[in-house]
Amino acid sequence: MRYKTFLLFFSILVTPAYSAFAQNEIARERASLRGIQELGIVVNIEKPIGLSHESLDVSLIRNAIEENFKDLPISILEDRTLRQSDEFPILHVHVNIMRASNQTYPFSIELNFYQPVKLVLNRDLRTMASTWNKGQVGVVSENMIQVVASQVVASSDLFKDEFNEVN
Repeated sequence: MRYKTFLLFFSILVTPAYSAFAQNEIARERASLRGIQELGIVVNIEKPIGLSHESLDVSLIRNAIEENFKDLPISILEDRTLRQSDEFPILHVHVNIMRASNQTYPFSIELNFYQPVKLVLNRDLRTMASTWNKGQVGVVSENMIQVVASQVVASSDLFKDEFNEVN
């Protein structure tokens, strides 16, 4: 009986601490979006050899995300500008599509916001780091592969919503 009481008491004390820590990390990620005035958008798609669909065109998806962000108070940098320097913040959208044996296509979408940072513990070395991250997974049948592209664009709302929340 004492053991059960101790476990109950211990779990009441420890559980909120872990929950608070996780919430603190979410708040830090959101705070990293505060004050951003420009960013680039980079889309990368990994897919099985032989899988081709016009909706999986990287430039089409990038343009659709750009269109989704048109009401944000930020400038979207061109690819040409991004290639000139690694000093610009970037929303990196990575899509990984796999082929399952039952003719379905599991996929994952990962969004990372990279920006220039200083590593204080390493003599203020400047580098790029992911300060915000979100992701999701899904699965589609072969005849619904175009849904992946629309999900990628829809997932960019995660960034947009959190950006709007802090700015």
